[in-house]
Amino acid sequence: MSEGGRTIVASNRGPVTFFRGESGEREHSRGAGGLVTALNAVVRQEENAVWIASAESEEDVEVSREPAPYEVEDLRIRFVEHDPESYDLMYNVLANPLLWFVQHGLYDLPYSPNLGDDTGRAWEEGYVPVNRRFADAIVETTEGDDSPTILLHDYQLYMTPLFVRERLGEGALISLFVHIPWPEPDLWRVLPHYIREGVLESLLSSDIVAFHTRRYARAFMQTAADTLGAEADTEGGTVRYEGREVWVRAYPISIDPGEFRKLARSEAVLEQEEYVTGLPGKLLLRVDRTDLSKNIVRGFLAYGRMLERHPEMKGEVTFLAQLQPSRTDVPEYAAYMEAVGRTAEEINQRHGTGSWRPIELFMEDNFPRSVAAYKHFDVLLVNAVRDGMNLVAKESAVVNERGGVLVLSENAGAHEELGEHAVTVNPYDVDGQADALHAALTMPRQESERRSRAVREEVESNTIEDWVEAQIRDIEAYREQHG
Repeated sequence: MSEGGRTIVASNRGPVTFFRGESGEREHSRGAGGLVTALNAVVRQEENAVWIASAESEEDVEVSREPAPYEVEDLRIRFVEHDPESYDLMYNVLANPLLWFVQHGLYDLPYSPNLGDDTGRAWEEGYVPVNRRFADAIVETTEGDDSPTILLHDYQLYMTPLFVRERLGEGALISLFVHIPWPEPDLWRVLPHYIREGVLESLLSSDIVAFHTRRYARAFMQTAADTLGAEADTEGGTVRYEGREVWVRAYPISIDPGEFRKLARSEAVLEQEEYVTGLPGKLLLRVDRTDLSKNIVRGFLAYGRMLERHPEMKGEVTFLAQLQPSRTDVPEYAAYMEAVGRTAEEINQRHGTGSWRPIELFMEDNFPRSVAAYKHFDVLLVNAVRDGMNLVAKESAVVNERGGVLVLSENAGAHEELGEHAVTVNPYDVDGQADALHAALTMPRQESERRSRAVREEVESNTIEDWVEAQIRDIEAYREQHG
């Protein structure tokens, strides 16, 4: 891919975390999450790849101080040590509460955010220094390489392309993949000018800026044109700015279907199936983090509305909600978790009977139970306000055995690929979602199986390996065209 130069993958979260075991020896655990799984697929394609990530544990810090990348399993890893206060400002003040909220459209704009000097401090003393530390590690790791390929990932590293370009010049090929939605230009203006312009100028220091959907790619190009006056060709997928041509591309991330089928047959999943298949009636399922963007409360309200409109459904369906707690130290998230639990309990009290609870709610990380439920759902609800992709829709499709119907938000990234085979919903329309749930739950078997099969075939036609290969092809094409 890099014609002899080294390939660098950089992300805030790494593929492993190190710790000292009871024997005093260094041990490690594999990182969780879709991004880690996806980037593992990238690294497997490149023999000389080094993965650079933030040190999370004390033992990670020790590893970061070693002179060469650390080899573990099939990976070569380099950790970046950060000043704890700087990292906290980057992660807990700037990246998650501000960038995440702006890009997912989560603010109640008449009231929030309230930006000021604290925002400037988080940027200058947190976000920028952390990104400089990443750039330093990348430059040190590529020393002596004439043409390294640098693959940066996600919203924590928006300033890294600029800092790397300043040091390595045009010989390096830099790609940054944004794994969350990109908002329309007016929403981007919520950010202070030094952030909105600084981030865009840095991203346009890349050679390729990538997203999961064409919709987000177009929004980015329009934002660059409106904010910086860049020349955007939304049809051709290019942005020209200060003498550089940047390719803006969409690569919808996916999964490894074979891995999920193997997981579905595992002992841990088989143990959970007894509980899942014992739930009364048809199975309505959601599997999510307790993130505001996932729209869990409205999903519960829509289910309650459906039971009011169709009382004959009482006892005939159980809503299993497998929710993983997320960012519980952020006040808005803690309050949302409370609202989720409160809403579920209100619906259970209003509609439940001695032998049936309308909603079975679990706020814990139990992936085997989620996969067991993937196999047996009749309807899967994905009603996100906004979502970069939503891999639950894809994971579940390849193992479902019931002809399960996907009810899918038009604002989930997955809708661009799967929408024609799903029951589409407006995530803000509670009554519309209630009608969609009823339609999906009562859909004729032949139709539900047809839709389920079409979703599965769509996922299998674009796997995680295809996602990697599409990016490699464009990187090689960019190099060939731009010398």
